[in-house]
Amino acid sequence: MTIEDVYRLIETQGVERKQSLSEKKKGFESLNAMVNADAAAGQVIFGVAPDGAIVGIELGDVDKAQRSLAQHIRDKFCPAINFEIEAVDCNGKWVLIVRGKREPHVPLCEYDGKAYIREGSVTRQLQLTEKLRIIRYRDRDQHPGPWRCDKCGSLVGQFYGTVFDGKTMRRTYKCACGGEYWPAT
Repeated sequence: MTIEDVYRLIETQGVERKQSLSEKKKGFESLNAMVNADAAAGQVIFGVAPDGAIVGIELGDVDKAQRSLAQHIRDKFCPAINFEIEAVDCNGKWVLIVRGKREPHVPLCEYDGKAYIREGSVTRQLQLTEKLRIIRYRDRDQHPGPWRCDKCGSLVGQFYGTVFDGKTMRRTYKCACGGEYWPAT
């Protein structure tokens, strides 16, 4: 990544900027929210002010800071996420970019015992009912069947509904009655 690339990164659903490493907790809450969103990935940039000015991270050992962030991620994210940390020299000011990704088979990750979600560029903590709904929704992609419609109650043994959304094929869970198929219990 170049300095020009760093300047172009604005806060979005998948990007969060933090001015310093002292904002590590808030930054990783945002990373957790991004990996819990449907995109399942995101990045936090340390050393960039909210207005986009590159301020750099605190003076010190950049390698030590990277190791500290990596250990923090390993200790606080459950289940673990895939991550990488990149140090970028922006005209003598160091910026650390932390990229994270949730595995497709993992429905939800927590950071420090709590789960967050990203809505636009806003991060918020998930309530228990929301966590259960997300887990239920995402786990059905892995469920072999049988399936039951939540509206009409019809039961199917195997389910192979797919739709094309313009970019990829994905499963659809719509029943002819307007309800949705869920794993039957």
